[in-house]
Amino acid sequence: MPVTFFGLLNPVLTSLMAYVARHEKLTSAQVRDRILEEAERNHKEWYSNQVPNLNYCHAACRLAYLYIVAAANANTLKWILTKNKGLRDYLLEVAKRKRRLKVCAFGAGPGTELMAFAKFLEEQKIGFPVRVDFHLLDIVQEWQESWYAIRDAIDDHFDHHYGPDTAMRPMIPNGCFTTQDVTDTEGLRNRGDIWTQDLFVVNFLLSEIFADNRGFHAFIAAIAERPPVGSRFVFIERSGTMWADRMKSCTAKTGIRLGEFVASRRSLDDGELPELLGNVYQRLSSVPDRGKCPRLNWNVVYSVGVKEA
Repeated sequence: MPVTFFGLLNPVLTSLMAYVARHEKLTSAQVRDRILEEAERNHKEWYSNQVPNLNYCHAACRLAYLYIVAAANANTLKWILTKNKGLRDYLLEVAKRKRRLKVCAFGAGPGTELMAFAKFLEEQKIGFPVRVDFHLLDIVQEWQESWYAIRDAIDDHFDHHYGPDTAMRPMIPNGCFTTQDVTDTEGLRNRGDIWTQDLFVVNFLLSEIFADNRGFHAFIAAIAERPPVGSRFVFIERSGTMWADRMKSCTAKTGIRLGEFVASRRSLDDGELPELLGNVYQRLSSVPDRGKCPRLNWNVVYSVGVKEA
């Protein structure tokens, strides 16, 4: 069976929900109710037209994110990696030359970008495993639980379908999680030389910061000084000219040349069925009048930038 985002999320959500019930001494119904409450709250905050107040420090909020939007966000990036010819050709050239891709994502706590690369590399059928060194920076330290769980789910999927010999797999997931405020350049002083990345991903981060934050401008400018010429930067945001303008604004004083702004409104890949979440989907979608289903589409604007100087 090929990689599916809901298939990867099934063991992640199952194990994390069981962990919360066990360690917070809650019934499975109480965990379910907390997730549904946070899902409703997150939706209202996201569309409040102000800085969204999201309780990512609370386990139920993180679980709601993983259940509702993680698959859609992973599919969005995978679609861009596949359909943007310049980006796809660049990544495949690096992967074939080095058998390794170095990726850094800002404010991408859950780790959905790693899922995108698992499906992308499996579909590309390069013929040998590519090690993906994924460096994730996020201010919410608690997200590391899902980042490591997603990494393990990918590893387990490939082990089950390709066997224990890693030479037969399309990808070997690797990497780390670093707690970092992406509006604070002072925090970069102790990070060392970790910026020789092939790709940087800024995925729905601007809309969580919401304001055209000068601290984030300074952070991007500081980061842009460090990677080698030719590194790519992918910005993905909500649809609309305001978010395209924010992308332009935060890269204006850097060495990053943004490409065209592309609007993308699509449904998830064929075969991406929420039923692949198994019992998790049954428990969270079937509650009368309160049940929630995962998002099955996306509506974004994106741009791929190149480090030029």
